[in-house]
Amino acid sequence: MRQGVGVDAPPPPAAPEVAFLTALWEAWQALTRLGEAELRARHDLDLRAFVALAYVQGGTAQPAALARELGVPRYEVSRVLRALEARGAVTRGPAQADARRVTVTVTPRGADLWNAALETVRGVTGPPLATLGPRAQVLTDDLRALAHAAHCLPHPSPPQECP
Repeated sequence: MRQGVGVDAPPPPAAPEVAFLTALWEAWQALTRLGEAELRARHDLDLRAFVALAYVQGGTAQPAALARELGVPRYEVSRVLRALEARGAVTRGPAQADARRVTVTVTPRGADLWNAALETVRGVTGPPLATLGPRAQVLTDDLRALAHAAHCLPHPSPPQECP
C-alpha cells in the first residue's frame, strides 16, 4: 500500500511515462525487498553481490567488463569482488594473455553459493512471475530492449554498443 493512500483509492493521475516508472519502481521495491532479505538471511549476500556472481558465473571475467555490464563504477565492482573473494566465492588474478589485467574466476565454493542463492531467488521471483504466465518472458524481453534503448540515449559517459 502506498503511504498516505488508501487500499481502494485509485492511483493519482499521471502521464504514461510516470505511470510506467511508478509501476517499475513498485515491482522493483516489492521483489528486491523480499529477495534481498532472503539472500542476506540464507546466504549472507546482498543483491549486488548475487548479480555480480551471476555475471562472473556466466563468463564475465574482467572487473572492467563487469562494471560496464552492471552500469556501476569500477570501485563498486572492486568492493563487491573483494567481499566475494574474502568468502572464497571468487579468485582474482592476472590474466594469462595480459598480466596487467585481472581475471575473476568462480571457485567451487562460489558455484555452490551461486546455485543455492539462485534457488532462493527463484523462490522469491517465481510465484509473482508465474501469475503472468507466458507474458513473463515477453516482459523480460521488453525490459531488456528498453534497457538497451535507454543505454543508447545521449549520456555523459560512452553508451554501450548501440545499433
